[in-house]
Amino acid sequence: MKFTQKQGIILFGAVLFVVVIGFAFYFGTRSSSQAQKVTLTAWGTDPKNVFDDMASAYKTSGVDLTLNYTQVPAADYQNKLLNAFAAGTGPDIFEIGNRELPKWQSIVAPIPAALSSSFNITSLQNDFPTAVSQDFASGNQIYALPLDLDTLALFYNKDLFDTAGIVYPPKTWDDFQADISKLRVLNQQGQVTQAAAALGGSEASIANAPDLVFLLMLQNGARMTDSNGSTATFNSGGQNGSNPGLAAFNFYLQFANSASPYYTWNDGMGDAVQNFIAGKTAMMFDYPAAISEIKQKAPFLNFGVAAIPQPASTTVQVNYPKYKGLAVARQSSQITAAWQFILYVTTNANGEDVYAKDTGDLPASRSYIAANLNDPSYGVFASQALTARSWYEADDAQIDAIMNTAIQNVLNGSTDSTHALGVAQDAVTAVMQKR
Repeated sequence: MKFTQKQGIILFGAVLFVVVIGFAFYFGTRSSSQAQKVTLTAWGTDPKNVFDDMASAYKTSGVDLTLNYTQVPAADYQNKLLNAFAAGTGPDIFEIGNRELPKWQSIVAPIPAALSSSFNITSLQNDFPTAVSQDFASGNQIYALPLDLDTLALFYNKDLFDTAGIVYPPKTWDDFQADISKLRVLNQQGQVTQAAAALGGSEASIANAPDLVFLLMLQNGARMTDSNGSTATFNSGGQNGSNPGLAAFNFYLQFANSASPYYTWNDGMGDAVQNFIAGKTAMMFDYPAAISEIKQKAPFLNFGVAAIPQPASTTVQVNYPKYKGLAVARQSSQITAAWQFILYVTTNANGEDVYAKDTGDLPASRSYIAANLNDPSYGVFASQALTARSWYEADDAQIDAIMNTAIQNVLNGSTDSTHALGVAQDAVTAVMQKR
């Protein structure tokens, strides 16, 4: 068939158009495919399989991710991470505790503006409990997102409660005090042979002693810092000449004061968790991680977990959180890609399910909490997550040490609680003003 010159020109143009479109599609697809290939490094204290499984789940969203994860022992984590960043070899993504943002804020990169249309400070406030905004946001910037959200809870020995004729765990601190004499056993010398509760001691026997003091202060309405976060105020007076921080401190200490009617504990009794496991203590306060330890070491111990007591007169409950989040290093060359991964594993149901299944921890999103309010394992911690409250700690490790020293100084008789707490407040202020 012969074509006219006009027809030939038209045919040639059509073929050229198809070829151009083909090349554009090929190279566009290849470019798109290459853009979806991401390699990231991450450090944390969780087992490697947790991050491997989260990375596998993330791949289902269409990103060809290679995640090189390093598990670091908790005892070495802080130092190794600091050394790595100092040497310029730190990871793209790393875990931080919920009280640790002040010490890492100069190192972490907030969520980039490019992602703010999909997730911003309003999203954070709507999608997560209040404590997350208190811990991981500053101004309108978000510096980390939580993997879980644990809170202090009351662990109680059901058999000892039954023997004492106590039907339910205490809901208020007044109820708690009333239960002390029913659960405590003293010998003829007045020594505690069965503790009603592990409360009132220092970190020598109660690992979470500072947390418990801070919880009581917050529940009692103490203002922990000034509005600028530059001065500690937990020993300052409240309304009508009251000092809610000091009142909370004294409330805590009475349980380790042998002259108190509520005396039931002392540091000489040893580790609180081990005493509970041995059936020598009726109540203790701890985070969810203690559940697995108890079940492993005492599989037949008949214990329960209940909400932590609240002041009898309160209208607003306060609980105390402890959890981990994921942050992105400023040094990273792939800040946006790293944040996209974090958003997936902390705000996407698939990512949350993987973390919950692998760790047994409760993911922090409000939607996940709502779905687990009646869960026999998660229920107590899910409901408490909504009322968890944090405060600005410029350096959580130093501040815990300061409060622990205050507790010890009162217990060993070297000073009274008023002086000890005043010294502690000044020392915490000094830490805050170094930031």
